[in-house]
Amino acid sequence: MSKMDTVRFFQVKPAIHYGIGAISEIGENNFERVCIVTDEGMVKFGLLKMVTDVLDAKGIKYHVFSDVEPDPSTEIVEKGLTHILMEKPDALIALGGGSSIDSAKAIIYYCYHFKEMFFGKEYIKKPYFIALPTTAGTGSEVTEYAVITDKKNNTKIPLTDTLMMPDAAILDPKLIESVPAGATAATGMDVLTHAIESYVSTSNNPFSRCYSAKAAELVFKSLYKCYKDGHDLEAKASMQIASCMAGIAFNSGGLGITHSLAHAIGAQWHIPHGLANAIVMPYVVAFNGRNERADYLYSRLLHSMGRLIDDGKTAPETFVRMIFELSASMNIPLTLKEKGIEAADYQGARDTILKKAMADVCTTTNPVQPTIEELGAVLDMVYGGCHS
Repeated sequence: MSKMDTVRFFQVKPAIHYGIGAISEIGENNFERVCIVTDEGMVKFGLLKMVTDVLDAKGIKYHVFSDVEPDPSTEIVEKGLTHILMEKPDALIALGGGSSIDSAKAIIYYCYHFKEMFFGKEYIKKPYFIALPTTAGTGSEVTEYAVITDKKNNTKIPLTDTLMMPDAAILDPKLIESVPAGATAATGMDVLTHAIESYVSTSNNPFSRCYSAKAAELVFKSLYKCYKDGHDLEAKASMQIASCMAGIAFNSGGLGITHSLAHAIGAQWHIPHGLANAIVMPYVVAFNGRNERADYLYSRLLHSMGRLIDDGKTAPETFVRMIFELSASMNIPLTLKEKGIEAADYQGARDTILKKAMADVCTTTNPVQPTIEELGAVLDMVYGGCHS
């Protein structure tokens, strides 16, 4: 059966403003009242002031909710929901990394569905939603997904709804200029994971593959430059575009078991998501690469990036080398053991991680559907390396 026998859907959203000074675009709207969802770091390092200066110049009133924490919890979302219900803004601005943007998405999601209990949909107006990412990593500014943490059960709650897609994304490289080198590396590897996984996923499509390939190309071109020189705004802008493109790609094309394992590993040991992805990714590429279809797709991706397969190697083996080399150049640990996870802790958490990963929605679009034993073998390599 031809793929064209099935009607599929692809949408490019939101409106994207990019380049130095793009932040001024938030003042080009007729907002009366704005709620800004952010964290204390944005206040401390002056990035919030960059936003409020624009709003002040336009005489736009605003309220700041700055309680967002890494791995935003259901409790934080509930507090934010109270703020938005009280303030009744006509626009919501998310300023920060994936945690702030995901928090804002979840606040919008629960606010809308809360109002549904009392009003018909025709009477509910969603605030205009602007995302200002301050990291080049999650791609959350162009996706309809969010991940919230249930601290009581130590698990991640994935949300998906078109309600959560931002109306506008603003990519200003000045917003990511001060990101520390370590965070630049981890979030950048998150971009690469999005690009590679969405390209080979079972839900990939001609549109998503174009975004995936360009995103991967830009990561290998610009990430190390950003890591070495945080003031290289050309490289920073390139990584913002890569992050955005990879987000568009996986929003349509899906992901794979790198994310499934990283979600569970991150929840278990509070390892930042991008870092967990960076550690897991090469071992998953090696596993998927045994599959003929996945091997073909990895080969096509390399070709699209303008890269050659290593002499005497396969495309997956070439990617594994490239990923390991990029990670090592930025001092990213190559295994969980190298990250400092003790063997006893790993063995104690192994079954829990595997059960969560098998149940993760990202597993459904991995190019190879693993058994729990196969996934366990991958996880063992993630912990101790190829010779564990």
